[in-house]
Amino acid sequence: MSRLYHLMYPVVTIALSKPAALLLFLCLVSLTDLAAQSRQQLERERVALEEQIQSTRQLLDESIEQRRSTVENYVALQNQLEARRNMISNLHSQTRILRDTMENLRDSIKLLNEHFEEVRGIYFQQLRISYLRQLTTRDWMYLLSSGNLNTALKRYFYNQQFQSFIDQKKMELDSISDQIADRQAAIQESLDDLGRLQTREQRTVEELNRDLRTQDALLNSLRGKEQELRENLKEQENRRRELSRKIDRLIAEEIARRDEAVEELPERAAEYELLSGNFEQNKGQIPWPVERGVIQSHFGNQAHPTLRNVTIQNNGIDIQTLEGTPVRTVFEGQVTAVVSMPGDQYMVLVRHGNYFTVYAGLNSTYVSRDQQVKAGEELGVVGKDPGSGNFMVHFELWRGKDVLNPEEWISR
Repeated sequence: MSRLYHLMYPVVTIALSKPAALLLFLCLVSLTDLAAQSRQQLERERVALEEQIQSTRQLLDESIEQRRSTVENYVALQNQLEARRNMISNLHSQTRILRDTMENLRDSIKLLNEHFEEVRGIYFQQLRISYLRQLTTRDWMYLLSSGNLNTALKRYFYNQQFQSFIDQKKMELDSISDQIADRQAAIQESLDDLGRLQTREQRTVEELNRDLRTQDALLNSLRGKEQELRENLKEQENRRRELSRKIDRLIAEEIARRDEAVEELPERAAEYELLSGNFEQNKGQIPWPVERGVIQSHFGNQAHPTLRNVTIQNNGIDIQTLEGTPVRTVFEGQVTAVVSMPGDQYMVLVRHGNYFTVYAGLNSTYVSRDQQVKAGEELGVVGKDPGSGNFMVHFELWRGKDVLNPEEWISR
C-alpha cells in the first residue's frame, strides 16, 4: 500500500483517548509476541513428533517386510497412534494461536489507522498554516520586519521549529504506514500458515484412521495366536529372570571389588563420588543407548498389551530399533562385565561411580572388561529378539543394588 494512500483517501474513525489507545496497542503487541513464542515451541514439538512418527514407521515397515505379526508391532502401533493424536492436538493449538494472532493484528491495524488519522489531521493543519503564511509574507520579510535582533532570532528559531514539527509528523505518518503494511503482510503470512496447518491436519487424520484399521487387524491376528504368545511370554520371563540373577551377582561382585579398592587406596572413594555426582547432575538429560527407537516395554509392573489378566515385570526398558543399530554407553565409565547370553547375544555392564548401566540383547560387542569408555562410545550392535524377531536392546539403570526407572533419567 502506498504511503500517500492514507493522505489521498481519508478514513473517518472515532479515536480513542491517547493513553487508552497506547495501552491497548502495547497489550496487542505483547500478546502477538507471546503467541509467536508459543507457536515456536509448538512447532518444535511438532517436528519432534514428526521424527518419532517417522522412526516408528520405519520399524513397522521393516516388520511388515519380514511378515512379522508381533506384540511389539502392536505396541509400536499404539505409540504411533498416540503420536498422531498428539500431532492433531498440536496442530489444533497452532491453528488457535494463528487465529488469535490474526485477530490481534487486525485490532492493532485498526488502532494504527486511528492514530494515523489523528496525526494526519495535525499534519494537514500545519501545512495549511504554512501555506497561508507563504501567501501573506515571505520568511525573509517576516524576519526583516522584526523590531530588533532579539525578536528576529526568536522568529528564526520559531520557523525552524515549525518546519521541524511538520517534518516530524511526515516521518511519523510514514512510520505508521510501514507498521500497517508490516501487519498486513503478517496477516497474509498467517493465512498461508493456516492453510498449510489445515492440510497437514487433514493428512494426519487420514493416517490416524489408517493406523486404527491396521491396529484392529493386528489385534485380531494376535488373538488367534494366544497360545503361542503365552509360550513366548513364558520364555521371555525365563530369560529375564536369568538376566536379573546375572546382573545381581555382577553388581554385588563389583561393589565388593570397589570396596576393596577403596580400602587399599582411600583416595579412590573421591573418584567414585565425583563420577557419581556428575551422573546425578545429568538426570533427565542422559542420552538414549540407541540413536532412535521406540520403547516397547516400560519399567516396573505393567499389563500385557494383548493378553488379558497378564502382568509383566521389567527391571528396565526394552527399546525396539532398526537392524544394525549401534548400542552406545550413555555416560562415561568403566566396563565391568561382558557376558554371553542365550541366543548368541551379549550383555554389557558399565559402572559410573556408584551407578551401573546394563545393555542386553547385543548381537556383537566392541569392548572388554575394565575398559574405560566415553559417553556415546559404541559398545556393540543391537541383536534380534528371539521371541519376536524384532531388533531390541534391553536397558537398565542401577544405583548400587537398587534398580531405577531409566525413563526418569534419559532425555525425552
